[in-house]
Amino acid sequence: MSFAQAQDRSDGVRDLDAALRELKRQGCALLITGEVPEHVTAKATKRLLGDPNCGRKRLLAFTDATSEHIDDCLPSGVKRNAPDVWIIDPCGIDRAIPSTADDIELPKADEGSELNRLRQELVQAVGYFDDVAEGLDPAELRVSIDSLEYMLEANDLSPTERFLRTVAALVRGVRGMGHVHLPLPDDSATVQELSPLFDARIELRKRDTLAAEQRWHVPRHDITTIWTKL
Repeated sequence: MSFAQAQDRSDGVRDLDAALRELKRQGCALLITGEVPEHVTAKATKRLLGDPNCGRKRLLAFTDATSEHIDDCLPSGVKRNAPDVWIIDPCGIDRAIPSTADDIELPKADEGSELNRLRQELVQAVGYFDDVAEGLDPAELRVSIDSLEYMLEANDLSPTERFLRTVAALVRGVRGMGHVHLPLPDDSATVQELSPLFDARIELRKRDTLAAEQRWHVPRHDITTIWTKL
């Protein structure tokens, strides 16, 4: 899908594709918003995790998800036990890490807060993939966190913001692409509070029997796209 058609709030039509190329080249953190069914967020994640036929390192962190939802988030043909997939599950039931990472000492359930354990494992996973690749290429690493809603319910806004800053810096540091789901309306106060921590937002919507849709917000370039099919 091309995202070239974009509606600029001040100057008419701009090229979103150029902005996306910049985000991919430099590394970025994206915020996914919108109150939509679980299968819509899974479809968005699947697309953002990249073409299954291209070499990608995929890191998925779930704060509250079923096994079925985890599988639905993976691109077609990509299995959770693949050597380039790392799945973080706070309960440990659905965790999956590459076999060559077995010697990494993962955070224990009684070590620090759940938010800190998640941060620690994200750091370990990104470091592992960077080492294996001997330096990741731009957009080679894809990171998904689903969802931020659970974190906000379990923690105050301040520690959640610190966590997001750390994750965003971690992903940008290896020129990866990371996205975080926050199933709230795009104009909600929480989204507005957290938005400056991200390079762009992808707003999702699902109206009755119509296909799920998306539109991008890239504040740095003053771009908001038209609604397009997800």
